[in-house]
Amino acid sequence: MYKVFAGSFKSRENAQERVAFLRSIGIQSFIVTTTISGETWHQVQAGAYSSRTNAENRVTEISKATEINAFIAAENQSSSPNSDFRSTPIPTVTPTDTSNSSQPPSPSANQQNPTSILGPTLLTAEQMNQYVRKINPKAALLGSFYKTLGEYYGIRGDVAFAQAMLETDYFRFTGDVRNGQNNFAGIGAIGGGVRGASFKTPQDGVLAQFQHLYAYATNFPLPNRYPLVDLRFHLVNRGSATTWTALNGKWAVPGSTYGQSILNLYHKMTQA
Repeated sequence: MYKVFAGSFKSRENAQERVAFLRSIGIQSFIVTTTISGETWHQVQAGAYSSRTNAENRVTEISKATEINAFIAAENQSSSPNSDFRSTPIPTVTPTDTSNSSQPPSPSANQQNPTSILGPTLLTAEQMNQYVRKINPKAALLGSFYKTLGEYYGIRGDVAFAQAMLETDYFRFTGDVRNGQNNFAGIGAIGGGVRGASFKTPQDGVLAQFQHLYAYATNFPLPNRYPLVDLRFHLVNRGSATTWTALNGKWAVPGSTYGQSILNLYHKMTQA
């Protein structure tokens, strides 16, 4: 049997997040725990095939859909049922090490940095919606978009939701951007009455925000499940702001406390 793996992690939580990410784009997988050189690893298995060609096709499918460097491990028929002979070495890469990979970091890659733009979305869609509705009972219920897209792009979706509340005055749109624009992050709104970008649907507006954040936070190619709707994506100096506070003077000008305001609002949500 040729088994296909889409990640190998020391942390089971990181492996679970990889499974959730793959599930979000229609790729089924599960966690297999094994011991390598005396250490416990949690591998994300995404298929098992009697034909190596089929396994290679699965690897290609995963690579095209996610840019994850999947790999193949061949089971040794002559070994004991609980042992595997691996024809492809298992990369001893922790979730925080992406130096030998072209894939985007896993959602937990920057969890140790509390101000990082990349990381897991900890709040549920319901928690986000309930918080904003306490302040603005008429606010659109967008929490599910922030949860789903946050997991897909590996960006902290709940903090992005806090950014949207800051930009829109809790979705009351009391600034230059108007409600019907579906622009929740002030993209292209440079002040002086300039309205900024408009998007066809609320989902497109949230998608543009995540794509803009992805441009600032990484140098990786944009994953291709969704179309590029952020027309200012290519204007961003790629990888120039990996933390929310690094957006000061970039996303908001002069915005010397822009990132801090986002994080403060996020912390209020977590304590609600």
